[in-house]
Formats: sequence, C-alpha cells, structure tokens
Amino acid sequence: MICAEMESLSALPASWWIPRLAIGFVAFLALVSIRRRRESIRHWLRRAIIVEATYFGVVLVLVKAGRTPLESLLGGIVAALIVTQRMPARSRHIPASVRRRKIAEHELRTGKKFSLRKHELDHHIAFSRGGSHTEDNLRVVERKKNRSKGAKSPWWDLFG
Repeated sequence: MICAEMESLSALPASWWIPRLAIGFVAFLALVSIRRRRESIRHWLRRAIIVEATYFGVVLVLVKAGRTPLESLLGGIVAALIVTQRMPARSRHIPASVRRRKIAEHELRTGKKFSLRKHELDHHIAFSRGGSHTEDNLRVVERKKNRSKGAKSPWWDLFG
C-alpha cells in the first residue's frame, strides 16, 4: 500500500508543489488580514444575528397572531430596519491600557519620549477599513507620517 502511494507521488510532475505553495501563501495573507479585522468582524456578526433574530421573531409573532403572510413579512422588515438604526456603531475609543502599553513600547524601542505634538497612535489596518484597537494593530508614528498615510492599508493586505 505504501509503495503504491510512493509510486503515485513520483508520477507527479516536478513542479506539482508550486500551485500548492501559491495557494498556501494567499491563504496565509487572508488569515493575517482577517486577524487584524477581528473586532470589526465580531461587531458585524453580532449586528447581523440581532437583526435576523428580530426579523424572524416579529414575523413569527405576527403569523401566530393571525396576520397575513405579507403583513408579517413587512412587519419583520420594518422591525429589522428600526433595530438596525438603533444599534450603536463601533466605538472609536482606544482603551487607556492599550494606549499606555504602545507608548511605553515606543519609548523603550526608540529611547525617545512620546510627545503628543510629534506622535500619534496609528492603525496598521485603518479603523475605517475594519481595523481593531488591539495592540497588534496599533503603533506610534510621527504625526506627519500618519496624516499622509490616511486610510491606506499595507501592501500585503488583500482586502484593504
């Protein structure tokens, strides 16, 4: 059995591993991109689950109350839209503990004191593009560099 498998592997062309390596590399980049967006993904999923539960709950209640299917569906849609409008947006607040750790890390690494006039906390993946406020997505940069970067994502970010 093992010999048959070895013979089948040896029958593959010498470059069989190149497409697999390319697929693996693309998958790795996708996972790195998703990891830094986990806060945004979690917020989006939570929002979707709440809106869907509201929609199905209202439709079920209206059907049980004897309303027509069309009235029930429209009632569910209206309830889902109201819930969507009432849900809070993602918070732009960076926790103080994360802010302090990143500033201390910057001061240790560079040997320079953090100055609010010269430095800012920057997101590797911009908050507007789904980046989170976690330590792995934040860094201290000079204000001028941060303002010139804007909401651009790094070159390796597939979904930016």
